[in-house]
Amino acid sequence: MATADQVVFRDLKDGKLVGEKRVVEGEVLVEASDGGVMLQGDDGRIWSIQPEQITHRENGPPPSPITASELENRMLSELPAGFDAFHTAHYVIMHQGNTEYARDVGTLFESLYRAFFTFWKNQRVSLDEPKYPLVAVVLRDRNAFLRHASAEIGETAQSVIGYYHLESNWMTTYRVANIERNIATIIHEATHQLAYNCGLQTRFADNPMWVSEGLAMFFESPDLSNPRGWRGVGRVNIVNLKRWRRYQPKRPSDSLVTMFADDSRFRSAATAEDAYGESWAMTYFAIRTMKEEYIKYLQELSKSEPLRERTGRERIEMVESAFGMSVKELDEKFVNYMMRVR
Repeated sequence: MATADQVVFRDLKDGKLVGEKRVVEGEVLVEASDGGVMLQGDDGRIWSIQPEQITHRENGPPPSPITASELENRMLSELPAGFDAFHTAHYVIMHQGNTEYARDVGTLFESLYRAFFTFWKNQRVSLDEPKYPLVAVVLRDRNAFLRHASAEIGETAQSVIGYYHLESNWMTTYRVANIERNIATIIHEATHQLAYNCGLQTRFADNPMWVSEGLAMFFESPDLSNPRGWRGVGRVNIVNLKRWRRYQPKRPSDSLVTMFADDSRFRSAATAEDAYGESWAMTYFAIRTMKEEYIKYLQELSKSEPLRERTGRERIEMVESAFGMSVKELDEKFVNYMMRVR
């Protein structure tokens, strides 16, 4: 049975305790030897609380998940003035007065939700329904987005139009004029959110970025011939196919090794575009040609524990074990297949 606590604590900023005391009841995910704790609250937010922040802690049963209406009220009390809520079957969308756009976004979310669970059911992968209402924050414009996002993701906010936040469990975005990019971002980030809320991936575990980003790109491909701008899963992602084609002629022989072993290529401006293109291509190849092996790999990753990091060698061994071949052999099959994709 899961253990749970009520923890009373204060925020820590620049080494100093700040703000009013917070009271959070939640499930204990990680118990540190120094008294720190990782706690998942009744709304799905994960709190990483250092021992010096805690003023009181008391054992209790795990709290019941918050309802959508309760979550709306809590968010309205936490967000700045000017937000309204729009509900769908599975989502609470907090927006700044643009109900029509919130409805459009909600329609995309629900389309993805159905397609996501149908896709994995067809692969005979059993997933859990999300335990908590899924939250999206839709900002009015870029300036509002930067004000909100900078507090959560810092300077990264300058280079994105949307993101899923592991800690809050919220997806955040704003509307941009480029419809195709707008739809791709919504589906991409909402896919991350679903993957972390259905048991496919574990938050704060060692989830290789090639897996997380490859999956999100596999689901995201826009279809502007459809009234909703998106209609299905696994279409060839033209943007990332072009990235792959640009990268392939200059691609080093150890490219898969470096992508599997760590995430550094995704975090560098000089190599990120190539890494994203290759992670989409590898995911597309694996699902199309080695589905059982890929699913075995995903299911092993889903057992990962929060905060437990693997070495590069351990990451590579996981891939080789699941796919039943060396990375060199896998690379040859992968490149040969992707050369034929149009």
